[in-house]
Amino acid sequence: MSGEASGAAVAGGCGALCPGGGGYAADGGGRAAVPVRPPRLAGVRLPWLGHAVPFGRDPVAFLRGARERSGDVFSFTLLGRPVTFLCGRAAHEAVFRADESVLSPKEAYRFMTPVFGPGVAYDAEPAEMERQIGHLLPALTSRSLAAHARVMEEEVRRHIRAWGDSGEADLVETMNEITVAVATRCLLGQEVSERLGPELPRLFRDLESGIRLAGLLSPGVPLPAFRRRDRARAALGRALGEVISARRAARPPHEAPGPTPDMLTTLLAARTARGAPLDDETVVGLLIGMVFAGQHTSAILAAWTGALLLSHPRHLPAVLREQEETTRGADTLDIALLRRMQYLEHCVREAERLRPPLIVLIRKALRDFVHGAHLVPAGHLVMVSPAVSHRLPGIFRDPDRFDPGRYGPGREEHAAPYALIGFGGGRHRCVGTAFAYQQVKIIWSVLLRAYDLRLDGPGCPVPDYSTFIPGPHTPCPVRYRRRASPIATGPGGQR
Repeated sequence: MSGEASGAAVAGGCGALCPGGGGYAADGGGRAAVPVRPPRLAGVRLPWLGHAVPFGRDPVAFLRGARERSGDVFSFTLLGRPVTFLCGRAAHEAVFRADESVLSPKEAYRFMTPVFGPGVAYDAEPAEMERQIGHLLPALTSRSLAAHARVMEEEVRRHIRAWGDSGEADLVETMNEITVAVATRCLLGQEVSERLGPELPRLFRDLESGIRLAGLLSPGVPLPAFRRRDRARAALGRALGEVISARRAARPPHEAPGPTPDMLTTLLAARTARGAPLDDETVVGLLIGMVFAGQHTSAILAAWTGALLLSHPRHLPAVLREQEETTRGADTLDIALLRRMQYLEHCVREAERLRPPLIVLIRKALRDFVHGAHLVPAGHLVMVSPAVSHRLPGIFRDPDRFDPGRYGPGREEHAAPYALIGFGGGRHRCVGTAFAYQQVKIIWSVLLRAYDLRLDGPGCPVPDYSTFIPGPHTPCPVRYRRRASPIATGPGGQR
C-alpha cells in the first residue's frame, strides 16, 4: 500500500517571480547568510483560491511552465494553503529522506481517511503505519507474485473471451475492469469477488471520484463525489466484514495461512505489537487501502502503456518479436518468461515516465525545512512532481519523446538515484510496484499476442485531470481484430 499511490495531488497554471528573487540573503560583508523563503509565483491568482483554477485545469502544464519561469523552487497558494514546489533529483532525495517530524506524509494525506478508515495508513502514527505495511508484505513476496501470475493471466483471458473476432473496447474501462478483477482475486480472495462481482469496478470508481482537490480543504465537504465515495466505502466495508467473519469462523486462530495466501488471509494471521489479532476495522481499512491504491495506479499504468505503444506503432514489431521468442512453446506465463520480456518492460517504464499515475507527491512541513538556498516555512505543503521531473532534459534525452530504448543496456537513463519516481521514493515508495509491473506486462502480453490493436482516434489520448490519478481521457476506443495466427498462445488462449 502507498498513500502516495492514492493520495497524490494534481497541480496547474503559470506565473513569474515576484520581486525580491531567491537565493541566500547576504549580510553587509557580502557573505552568504541564512536561507531565504522560496520566491512566490505571481500571475493569475485569486484571494484564498490562489492558483487553484489553473492548478486544476492542467496541472503538468502549470508546473512545467512555472518552473521554466521561476526555477526549481517556488511557492504558491492553493485553497488558502501555502505550497512550495521542489524539482530535481536532489530535491527528491531531500524530501523522501526527510524525517517525518519535519516533512509529514501523514498530515498531507489526511484527506484519504474516509477511504482507508480511521487509524489506518496515514491516519495512524508513523510507527504504527510501518507495522501496518509490514503486515502486507508476506502477500507481496516473490513467491506470492509467482502464484499471482497464473491468476492475472486467467483474468485477462476471461475478460477478452467475450470480445469475439473483432470489435471495439474502451481502453480505460477495460484496464479498470481487468485490474479490479485481478486485485480482488489476488488480494481479497474469491469470496469478495463472488459477493460483489460486477459492482466492484463501479465501487472503486466511486471511491476514486472522491480523491480530488477539494479534499485538501476538507474531505467532508458535501460534494456529490464525496457522497459517492462514502457510499462505496460503506458497501465495501460491509462485504469485507462479512467475509472476515466467515474466515475467522472457518480457520482456527492458531492455524497458519497456506503457502501462497491472499492478503486477507495474511492479515487475519497478523498480530499487533502486543500479540493480539488485528481488529476487523483495521483489516478492512488495510485491504481497501491496498487494493484501491494498487488497483487504480495499475489500471492507469496499463492504460497509458497501451495508449502510448499503440500511438507509436513503430515500436510494436520489436514487442511482438520478443513475445514470439519468449513465449514459444509455453502453455502459460510465469515469472521466468516475464523477466525475459525486457522490451515490453521498457515500454511500461516509459509509460510510467511520460504519464506517471502519481503526478504530484505531497508532504506537510511541521518544522522549517531547508533545501539548498531556500527555507520552506513550517505549515507549507511541500510538493514534488514525477510528471515534471521525468521530463528534465538533464536526466532524460529528448524527454518528451516516447523512447523505450532509453532503458536498455548502454543507456539506462533511469538508473540515477531519484530520477524515476512514478511510484514515489524512499520509505514511502509503493510496496506494490512489482505487483503492478507484473500485472501490466501480463495484460499486454496476452492482448498483443491474441489481437491486432489500434487506437480509434487521432494521436495519443490526452490526460484527464478531473481526478488526482489521471488516465487517458475517456472515451478512449480501441479497435481489435483477432490475429489469424495467435503468437505462441497456450491452451488457455485465443486460438
